[in-house]
Amino acid sequence: MILTYLIILLIIFLGLYIGLLVGYLAQEELKPGKNYLNLLRHLLFIAIIVIFFVKNWSVLFVIMIAALIIIFSFSRYRETLYYYALAVIFFLAWHFNGITLIALLIFLYGFPVGSIYLCDHIKDKKNIKKIVLGMLYDYVGFFGLGVLLGLIGLLL
Repeated sequence: MILTYLIILLIIFLGLYIGLLVGYLAQEELKPGKNYLNLLRHLLFIAIIVIFFVKNWSVLFVIMIAALIIIFSFSRYRETLYYYALAVIFFLAWHFNGITLIALLIFLYGFPVGSIYLCDHIKDKKNIKKIVLGMLYDYVGFFGLGVLLGLIGLLL
């Protein structure tokens, strides 16, 4: 069961790199489309939160996720931290209810996040290898947190 969890977590994480690839293949469309990518990112995040709470209605979940989002909102790294919060939501959905739809939406959430990351960093670094490694450095916490939560869930 933990192997399935880890494979799904890895596939979700690869959504970031698919978004990066799409952005790389359509570099000339990134600047004019950045507002639409941000809108898509926000809509997907809201959809993930709403679907998670519809499937798992509990005061504890509401308080925990709302506290994470509010705390992360004050950080200058809020987009990265929002992605980390999705690891917590994925873990909770795995244990309680609604894993299929939540996993799909988090995977799709990675597309605009990866493209926006490329748009923000392509002007600074023309070397795509540095951009890929930079994104890995920024977002590997999602995968690490997901693995840690999965191992904790295995012990419970």
